[in-house]
Amino acid sequence: MSPLQRWRWSRLRRQRAVCASELSDSALRRVLKNDLPSAREVLHRVNLLAIDLEMTGLDSSRDEIVSIGWVPINTGPHGLGIDLKGCGHVLVQSEAVESVGHSATIHGIRDCDRRPGISLEQALEALFESLAGRIPVFHHAPLDSAFIDRACRSIWNTGWVSPTIDTLAWHRQRQLRKNDASAANVTGLDALRRWHGLSPRSHHHALDDALSCAELVLILAAEARPRLIDVAY
Repeated sequence: MSPLQRWRWSRLRRQRAVCASELSDSALRRVLKNDLPSAREVLHRVNLLAIDLEMTGLDSSRDEIVSIGWVPINTGPHGLGIDLKGCGHVLVQSEAVESVGHSATIHGIRDCDRRPGISLEQALEALFESLAGRIPVFHHAPLDSAFIDRACRSIWNTGWVSPTIDTLAWHRQRQLRKNDASAANVTGLDALRRWHGLSPRSHHHALDDALSCAELVLILAAEARPRLIDVAY
């Protein structure tokens, strides 16, 4: 592990401790108080949580989270495995009137569908309860992480500090090492599943996409034995 990698991991630990100390009791505080695994730990020994968000748009400064889905990936005697019993999915009530707009044509969730949902704070509490002791995994992590960070700042007045594993970045990194630029340019979740020989699945549903992401993790992890620091940023 390089000095820069050690510094990044140590800085994350310090930032999480500071944020946790400024929070009253909440699921976010409990997540932040959980110490991170060693950066040198083999990924197969780290519990993960694949997460997907559906949003009203791609701008985290103004668009809303519509739904959240998550799928646990547990360590075991034979490596990583998906825990279907631990999956979760929540609809988030609208923060504004008629906020979904044209995004409903993508994720299929209308404003009326969100009315039985829960508040954004309750949704994040449920997510963080499942995330405690785990490393989050996303497909294209910067987008989803930005929405979660903004939500945490609006509710708890502190950012979301966590290393994340990005299946898209992981795939790209691996293919570029093989000098396979064309494969590295396969970016969409469905396209990446097809590239790895996985069958199609209904997409733009948060739970379905979280499960698709979890399956990609198993394939990527099976092809190598990376350390956590090799795939988490």
